[in-house]
Order: sequence, then structure tokens, then C-alpha cells
Amino acid sequence: MITLPDYALDYMENLNQSGRSKLTLKQYESDLKKFFSWLDIYKENTKFETIKALRADDIRAYFHYLKDKQLSQATIRRLASVLSRLMIYHQCVCAHEIHKLAEASPLRPLTTKDFITSEEYNKLLQHLLIKDIESTKKSARNYLLSRNWTIVALLKNFGLTPIDIYRIKMKDLNLAQGELTLNREDAPLTLPLSHDIMTKLRDYYFSIPEAFRPKYYSNDPVFIAFNNISYSFQYDYDRQKPKALSVRAIQEMIKDEVRRAGLRKISAVNLRNAAILEALATGASDEKVMRQFHLTSEAALRRYKQYLLNKMND
Repeated sequence: MITLPDYALDYMENLNQSGRSKLTLKQYESDLKKFFSWLDIYKENTKFETIKALRADDIRAYFHYLKDKQLSQATIRRLASVLSRLMIYHQCVCAHEIHKLAEASPLRPLTTKDFITSEEYNKLLQHLLIKDIESTKKSARNYLLSRNWTIVALLKNFGLTPIDIYRIKMKDLNLAQGELTLNREDAPLTLPLSHDIMTKLRDYYFSIPEAFRPKYYSNDPVFIAFNNISYSFQYDYDRQKPKALSVRAIQEMIKDEVRRAGLRKISAVNLRNAAILEALATGASDEKVMRQFHLTSEAALRRYKQYLLNKMND
């Protein structure tokens, strides 16, 4: 779990001196860590200059991320309140827009458009493996077919999010046993990988030149960024490890592949929603679904159960 930067610790000390209870301080710290974990991924740092430069679009992206995690609107309001007070304390430009953005597009009943169908998913998988044929230049995408296929399959089969994909390290992956372990804050979750996923994952892994290839049992990211100009996997020489594929790049890849397949607008959220619905439809308990998909409230789960009930009654 990320630690709070110095300027956030300064704010927490100010709260402590103002007489806030230990319970309140603990809640504030937990809520701020959620924000800084997200910021560290999206901006790749948590420097003071970074939060001072945040604008409405950046804050909107954060609340979209929270809503994708199926947090209740009450929880999002609390997170917004804590974040806005930090921003006001440091006189950040975006401070007074936070509450307005947090209230935008609250959770609504699910509809068929929120899920990817089996037909759409199969068509997407098929097109993910079709090479580009270009007579004038090479296609960077042709180097990444197995990588992209694997990412989409993980999103759909296990209801992962782009941030889950970004966080997967080589030490989390057991190529011999065909297992992936998600190291979450509450408890690790081990997922059995199918033969198809393992085959594509190995194809992708060994397509990376050895000098740039992530090392077994290490903190190296599994999914590596690719330079579309030099046609090469990227390496972070400062950190002495391959450069992780960013969350934004994962989202853009899905958007691009969906367009190539001639499908309607489909995102990682549609893939995740379908996985959650399938688990409920096959009889998984509420507790198992909430744990596996990291749902944080029963209200979030009820949206899926209500949709399934309505579908059965149609």
C-alpha cells in the first residue's frame, strides 16, 4: 500500500492538532491513500507539483475509476469530502469542483448495454488475432496480438480492471502451475488460468527479446509497454526493469480492438460486468462474488442481482 507524501502528512498533522479523533484520522488516511494509489498510476508520481496541476478532467477520471469499482454513492461522497479538504488546505485549483464531479452520473440500474454478450466477446477474441496487412509499413499491433488477447481474456474471465492488469507482477504469475495471484490489501486471491490463456501468455512472454523480458519471480510487470515508432518493448533504465503497460494504454487498446472488430462501444467495464453476472448466474454465493470481484458494498452487488432477476422474469 502506498504511503502518504509529505504534504499530505503535513495536512494530517494539522488535523491531529485541531483535535480530530484517532478514528477520524485513520479514516482520512485510508481515504487519501486510495487517491494517491490512483494518482501514482495515472500520473506516475505523487509530487506536490502534480496535485497542484490537476484539473477537472483529472478529478473526473478519478471518480470514474471509483464508480467502476462499484463503490456506493455515499462512499464516493465521503472520499470527495476528504480529498476536497486536502486540496483546499493546499490551495489547489480543482478543490472546489470535486464535490460537483463526485455527484455526476451516480450509480444507476444496469441494462443490457452494460454487458458484453458471448457473441460480441467471441468476435472480439477472433479479431484480436488477425494481423494487419500493410504494404507500406510495419504494424506495431502485429507484435502484440498475444499480449492484447491475453489482457482481454483476463478482463472477461475474471472481471479484472485495467488497474489490476497494470499491477500484475512476475512474482504473481506461476507459469508452471497455470495460476495468477492477485495480491490485494485484504487477502490474496489465486485464479486458475485456462490452457488457452496460458498458451497466449507464454507466446507473448517469449516474444519479448530476452534483454527486455521481465524476470521470473520478480517485481517486474508482466505486461510491458511497446514503442510504436521503434517497434520495441520499452525498458525503464532508471528503475532497471521493463516499463509497465499503462492503464490508459490498456483502455485505448480495448477501444481500438473493439473498433477493428466492428462492435458497438465496449470497454473493460462491460467485460468485468459480464464476468460478475456470469458468476451470480452460475450460483456463486454473495460472499464469494464480493471477494472475487472486490466489490466494496452490498449495494453494488444488488445492482447485478436485480438485473439478473429482471432478466429471468422477462
